[in-house]
Amino acid sequence: MIEDAEEQDLDIPFLSRDLKMGSHKIRLTKSVYIDRSDFREVDSKDYFRLAPGKTVGLLQMPYPIKAISFTKDEATGAINDIKAIFDRRGKKPKTYIQWVPEGSCTAEVRIHTALFNSDQPKSAPGGFMDDINPDSETIWPNAMIENGFYEVRRRAPWPEAEGEKSGSFGPESIRFQAIRVAYFRG
Repeated sequence: MIEDAEEQDLDIPFLSRDLKMGSHKIRLTKSVYIDRSDFREVDSKDYFRLAPGKTVGLLQMPYPIKAISFTKDEATGAINDIKAIFDRRGKKPKTYIQWVPEGSCTAEVRIHTALFNSDQPKSAPGGFMDDINPDSETIWPNAMIENGFYEVRRRAPWPEAEGEKSGSFGPESIRFQAIRVAYFRG
């Protein structure tokens, strides 16, 4: 929760480096959701995302936020809630993280990584079928997505797939490849 946030509509470009691609509105709410991996209870020198006392930017948000406290589930130890405030000092944060506002949609999301375990699957003992990475697809059945995805679908310039009814709108007819917003070195 961003304690000093005032609810407002933000105009978010689909592609910040090319404003001709258009934009959509998103509601800034006091409660926002971030990926669990973007927060740590204990900060470290080599960690650039959110931690107590640390400031990060939220993509397309007017100001960076600073974490001031958090609560945990007593049974599981999972972080339940992070309290933050806007850091209005004007200093650019080292990193920006993704977020979605309260009231965002849920969808089944499939994340794909390398299909094969090696760079040369044909050379693998037993052939390429034995080199398939069983963890190459992760399914998140209730992922939170920004409402802007529906605007992308509405503006879709591509033809409908064979067999789809004109104007049909369901999970089988929405195909989207996310734009990579950052590159990380491991």
